[in-house]
Amino acid sequence: MNERHCVIVDAFSTGRYLPEEFNRYGIKTVHVLSAAQIPPFYRPHFNADLYHEVIRPRECMAGGELVEYHLEALRGKELEFVAAGCETGVELSDSLSERLGLPSNGTKLSAARRDKSIMSDALTSAGVRSIRQVVSNRAEDFTSWTLQEGFGEIVIKPLNSTGTEDVFFCSTDGDIQRAVSAIVGKTNRAGALNRFALGQEKINGQQYTVNTISIDGETFVTEVWTYHTVPIQGAGSVCSLERLLDGTDPVVKELSGYLIGALQALEIVNGPAHAEIIVDDNGPVLVDLGARLQGTMSGRARTMALGHNHMTLTAWRYADPIGFVEHMRQRGPYRRKAHALCVSLISDVSGVVAGYAGLETIRKLPSFADAIAFVPIGQDLVPTTDLASTPGIVYLVNNDLPQLEDDYRKLRAMRMDEVFELTNQGHD
Repeated sequence: MNERHCVIVDAFSTGRYLPEEFNRYGIKTVHVLSAAQIPPFYRPHFNADLYHEVIRPRECMAGGELVEYHLEALRGKELEFVAAGCETGVELSDSLSERLGLPSNGTKLSAARRDKSIMSDALTSAGVRSIRQVVSNRAEDFTSWTLQEGFGEIVIKPLNSTGTEDVFFCSTDGDIQRAVSAIVGKTNRAGALNRFALGQEKINGQQYTVNTISIDGETFVTEVWTYHTVPIQGAGSVCSLERLLDGTDPVVKELSGYLIGALQALEIVNGPAHAEIIVDDNGPVLVDLGARLQGTMSGRARTMALGHNHMTLTAWRYADPIGFVEHMRQRGPYRRKAHALCVSLISDVSGVVAGYAGLETIRKLPSFADAIAFVPIGQDLVPTTDLASTPGIVYLVNNDLPQLEDDYRKLRAMRMDEVFELTNQGHD
């Protein structure tokens, strides 16, 4: 039997677990980097030993030169598919898969899958509801637009960052000035320079996260979670809690119908996608969408709650497309096997992490399923302002809903200086 090979572009974030998943099917992974230097935010995620081969471009390569370089490096290899490992790999993955004649979303709308402004324009052109917006690098433009539209509050964010980085809720001219000053001219965590900022109408409603897998234009919703946030002074808000919904919940059907239309508008017809959607009095509207796996999640806990997770299904879709489609069509809407909460810890203190004093107490909770993304020992715990500064995530899974809720209350009552052993401690 011939060896099976695939390509992952920028297998960081959750994508770093894909090589292990593909290996279960006997598929070896070639890791392609979209830049010579891995962005600092993602460097801890990279382990070259996981890959059959690593292809790294020369410094300052971009655009067509970058694509041609990798095509030449991949010449002669029998590849089954190309997948994006995280947000930074989306556009190169589109280009390589298209040029190699493999399952692809194509390059026509690649930019719309990364740039939130172009994304919104593509939705509007396709008749899919989108958020009203303006793009500029001048605070005065956002101020006049806010006044002209009669908005009491707007959201200002980068065009293509990740992890809720630099998302600001602005209700005054001063807020707008601070947001634009913080964003424009900064190199974001994805390694891109913010030349402009995006201003959007603030939508007030219930937010959800939705994961999908598509194959040749047929999309399957794999999970939906409610998404709850708390406001952060001087910024926007941070996630505090996600709650898993059952696939038969009426709102899941509403969200699924809307998101499938959005995916069609963006021509995302193959592979995983992760969306954030708000439902208000006018129905669903897209906040953000990535043509890749959801970041920062526990595959173990989600499998306990669902019987699968976004990574295992993505691997199945690519490794055994026929079996995947037959199963998903027969399955119908996904079913929740247990109630589940994804709890984001929120820090109001700072200090150097010396240990996890409260982790044993957390693990003894009857609903405990997993703890991930805890600040490593020796690194700084800081007050939480976005996803990247969330000090840790705890999953609670249980069929007994009252027990689950009781465990959640106990977890939320713990102070961060009880969870973490800190040196040089300070308060926000």
